Amino acid sequence: MGRIDPRRAGARAARARGQRGFTLLELLIAAALLAVLAVLSWRGLDSVLTARGHIVRASDELRSLTMAFSQMDEDLRRSWPVRLLGLRVPPIAFTVSGEQARVTLELLRETSGASEVTQVQRVAYRLRDGVLERGFGAWVAPAASGTQTDRSAQGATEATSLIWQPILADVAALEMQGWISGRGWIAASALAGQLPAASTPSGQASPGAASPGTSPPVVTGMLVRVVRLDGSVLVRVFPVKD
Repeated sequence: MGRIDPRRAGARAARARGQRGFTLLELLIAAALLAVLAVLSWRGLDSVLTARGHIVRASDELRSLTMAFSQMDEDLRRSWPVRLLGLRVPPIAFTVSGEQARVTLELLRETSGASEVTQVQRVAYRLRDGVLERGFGAWVAPAASGTQTDRSAQGATEATSLIWQPILADVAALEMQGWISGRGWIAASALAGQLPAASTPSGQASPGAASPGTSPPVVTGMLVRVVRLDGSVLVRVFPVKD
């Protein structure tokens, strides 16, 4: 037998040790570390996605509020010049309807057509099924004479002829007040001229109703209070008078 070279034997043993695989314990430790890293990464990603969702919802909410209040501000400002046209109806009025005394804001605003001729458009704001809606349509001058029933029928026809569009969702309550010079802030239900029929079965006029033959009060400012479904309250004051 030939002699074995100790140096070659040592080299072969070193190569064998270098090619040795991982043990089961090492694999389990590596898998545990990878699992911990995956959980930490997922929690971080989930928090980022949640924060992004909150930012998107807040941005949409702010955009909706800005558009709703901007549209109402424009309508109120354009209603002020209508008083110079000498119409028999006020440019800003309120109506109360339903058992829950829902208040509707009704406006007459000026608008210019293609011929640059000043026209009058009818605009209304109401709360319906938790959504603040804006209605708009052509305004028709009321008849010079007629019974109260005829005028009520005409008002109902005008209400159904409006085109309604939602401008703000998730609204629990809508409260409005009008500023009357010398009297201060008056609730919209009092400025409506009468209380809802469910509250006045005898048909008596409310204390805030205008007497026959007197001109209705001129609203020079509006206070709108919006209560959201989440309990938040938004208050906005709109100037009407230039």
